[in-house]
Amino acid sequence: MTPEESLDRAGHSLPALEDPAFDYAPIVVHDGVAWLAGQLAKEGGHLPVQGRAGAEVDDEEVARQAARCALQALARLRQALGALDRVERVLQMNVWVACTHDYTRISWVADRASGILTCAFSDAGRHPRSVLGVVRLPQNAPVMIDLRAAVRLN
Repeated sequence: MTPEESLDRAGHSLPALEDPAFDYAPIVVHDGVAWLAGQLAKEGGHLPVQGRAGAEVDDEEVARQAARCALQALARLRQALGALDRVERVLQMNVWVACTHDYTRISWVADRASGILTCAFSDAGRHPRSVLGVVRLPQNAPVMIDLRAAVRLN
């Protein structure tokens, strides 16, 4: 089963991609590694959910946004590679959660994004990760992820 079929079977679909609003590359593939820039959970050019976990955004919504960030990362990979089955292994993921100083569910939120990667790639989607709580993210997003993946070049 392809990663796309695994995602579809689990009820996930890859979002439409938009060009970045600023001067950077959303993904670079070099020497068999895909490096993805930070992914925000945008829809139609804007963030439908803004604010911090533990204040303006509840736990479940922040987790949903983390999953959307992971799906957006996979859409970027598919765009760059032509197909997700060229991903050999997820090498690392970083998750930033905008939150209040006493918010304690950062790893729980990150698990939703991690689950998308293991859904798509099974054991090759299991990855080391760093999870950080921060005061603010770009565009007042509640969560942002980036990742690196080993890819087949041909």
